[in-house]
Amino acid sequence: MPIWDDVIPPEERAIYERGGWGGVAGYGRRPALLVVDMYTAFVDPAYPFSSPDAPKAVAAIKEVLAQARASGMPVLYSRAERARNAAERGRWKSTGSLQPIMANPQAYQIVPELAPLPTETVVVKTAPSAFHGTNLLSHLVFHGVDTVIVTGTVTSGCVRATVVDAFSYGLLVVVPQECVYDRGRTSHKVALFDIYTRYGDVLPMADVVAYMRTVRDGVVQDAPAQEMSGRRVTASHP
Repeated sequence: MPIWDDVIPPEERAIYERGGWGGVAGYGRRPALLVVDMYTAFVDPAYPFSSPDAPKAVAAIKEVLAQARASGMPVLYSRAERARNAAERGRWKSTGSLQPIMANPQAYQIVPELAPLPTETVVVKTAPSAFHGTNLLSHLVFHGVDTVIVTGTVTSGCVRATVVDAFSYGLLVVVPQECVYDRGRTSHKVALFDIYTRYGDVLPMADVVAYMRTVRDGVVQDAPAQEMSGRRVTASHP
């Protein structure tokens, strides 16, 4: 049963199905892994932005990250940094960043379990999407990427915004369900449903890792079996 079935009523799901929304768009040949905002303030329970589901997601992302590196895929991260004034903070409707603990130098650092290698790109952002105001897209273009595997937090905020922008730039989007999380599980499920019906594929992590194992030096080796770009097939829900 899809993770969202207990929060999206059957009659609403039926409306989307009648309109042909959803299904599986598939993978391309040159994927990249995006790790969105997995820094201390979103993982450590001592901080105001953390979630009880963070530890499970960290473990799942660590597995996907290991496979991405083994497959020679580009790996890119996003994080924030401490704002120096109100203009840099922007219009965020939260005062959490003003709490004293957020002055800790580690607050905005990627957690050690997922620490980027020196060769991996980290973009610093101020808005929800990892694309907004950063050079993330240029890095993806440099690598010839056609598929982004999006992981991180939070599902209904920065993950969803990053997914929408990736979709808008014509990239195939895949979200391994176990590799994203939110502060609220209802928001998490609704956001995954929204992504699934409109912008990308929401799949079990095991399926995504199996695809990643077909990648060598950043390129899918078994293209006839794996490449499904442009096709829409019956959904296989986690």
